[in-house]
Amino acid sequence: MFIILKNTKLILTFFTLWLSIFFNEKLEDYTAYFCILSLGILHGANDLGIGKKTLHAHAFISKKWILLLIYVLAIFSVAFLLMQFPTMTLTLFVLFSAYHFGEQHWESLISNKGVFAKMFMTAYGMSIFTLLFSAHSLLVSDIIQDISNVRLSPTLIQMSMYASLAITAILYAIKYQKTFEYSFTLRQIFYLLVFFVVFNSTTLLWAFAIYFIFWHSLPSLVDQMNFLYGRTDFKGFVMFVKSSWLYWTMAVLSLGAYYFILKQYFVLELSMFFAFLTALTMPHIFLMYFSKKVD
Repeated sequence: MFIILKNTKLILTFFTLWLSIFFNEKLEDYTAYFCILSLGILHGANDLGIGKKTLHAHAFISKKWILLLIYVLAIFSVAFLLMQFPTMTLTLFVLFSAYHFGEQHWESLISNKGVFAKMFMTAYGMSIFTLLFSAHSLLVSDIIQDISNVRLSPTLIQMSMYASLAITAILYAIKYQKTFEYSFTLRQIFYLLVFFVVFNSTTLLWAFAIYFIFWHSLPSLVDQMNFLYGRTDFKGFVMFVKSSWLYWTMAVLSLGAYYFILKQYFVLELSMFFAFLTALTMPHIFLMYFSKKVD
C-alpha cells in the first residue's frame, strides 16, 4: 500500500503540474478551492469517529454529542483567538501544522516518539511551508498582514526557508542518515525538488492544494480508514464517507456563513479562506496527534 500510495502521489503531482500549463490563474484557484473543500476537508471530517475510538476508555466524553460539542467549541475558540491574538495564533498554527505535515510524511518510516523526532518532523514540515511561502512571498506577506497586521519581508521568508531546510538536513544527518540507504536520502531530496518546482510553477492556492491533497490528505485518509475500520480498500472509503458526510456538509456550509459574517474584516479573499482553515483544522491536528498515541 505504501509503495502504491507513494507512486500515486508523484503521478498525481506531475499530472496536476501538467494541467496547470493549460489553466489560467483564476481556473487554477477555482480548481484548488474545489479540491480543498472536497477531499481536503473530507480527510478531517471523521474526527468525531476518531475521537470516539481514541477516548473509548472515557465513556462520558466519548459520547458522540459530547464530542461534537467539544469539537465545535474548540473550532470557535480557535476562531476567537485568531481574531483577538492573530499573530500568536497564526504562529502556533503554522508550527503545529508543520509538525502535523512532517509526521504524516515520516511516521511510517521513523518513530515519532521523543523530542528529537518531533523536532525533525516539525523542521521538515516547516521546510514544506517555507518552500511554499518563499515561492509566493509577496502574496504570503499580504495575507499575513491582512490577518495579523504584521508584515513579513520576502527576505525574511526566504531566510526562513534556508534555515528550515538546513535544520532538517542537520537533524537528518545526526540521527537518520545511517538508518536509510543512500538511494532513500536521494529520493527525499528529489521530493523536495518536486515541491520547489510545483510551488514556483503555480498559484499559491493551487500549489497548496496539490501538496495538501496528494501528499497529506490522501495518505491521512488511508491511515484513518485503517485506524477506524482496519481496511484501506474502496469499501473502507465508502464507510468513511458515510460516517463523515454530515460533518463535511456542516464544514462547507460554515465556510459560507463565515464568508458573509466576517468578510468585512479581511481585504483579501485568500486571507479569509486560510483563516477559516486555521479555525477548522487546529482541533483536527490535536486529535490526530492523540489518536496516534493510542493507535
